[in-house]
Amino acid sequence: MKKIVFCIIIALFICVPLAAKCQSLNIAYVDLQRVMLESDKGKEIRKTLTGEAEKLKKNLDERQSELQKLKDTLEKQGATITPEARADKEKQYQSKLKDYQRLVNDYQGELQQKDMDFTQRILKEIEEVIKGLGDREKYALILERSQSGVLYGSPAIDITGKVITLFNETSKRAPAKK
Repeated sequence: MKKIVFCIIIALFICVPLAAKCQSLNIAYVDLQRVMLESDKGKEIRKTLTGEAEKLKKNLDERQSELQKLKDTLEKQGATITPEARADKEKQYQSKLKDYQRLVNDYQGELQQKDMDFTQRILKEIEEVIKGLGDREKYALILERSQSGVLYGSPAIDITGKVITLFNETSKRAPAKK
């Protein structure tokens, strides 16, 4: 009997401080997608990528109009030109069409690569801001809202707004790298 009481007392001495310590844990979450969309640097990157996409689209539109003119010419002259000339024009059209399709794929790959590069770079910078915030404010755990599987989190522990503000301030102080 004395052993049981002694074990219970020991367990209480161990569990009570642990329970008190667990209650003081600071836990928060961040919505990285929102940080990337709403931060100044994220908006700047989106604007840059959109500008590049528009330039590439303009080039593609010019090529597409050339292809359309070639196709229209081929259809108009189809009955009036010799079969050899028609075959030559069709071969020329098919060659330009393949070049156009290759160019479309190249541009898409280029844009995707730039997007991934920008995203990785900005995520590293955001991660540094979050680590600094976590150290400064003594967070025990900071989760990413969508990747960690957080289905619900109280708005009281959402530090996304704070991270956006700190990230904007850090980005303004640091020289821009391109």
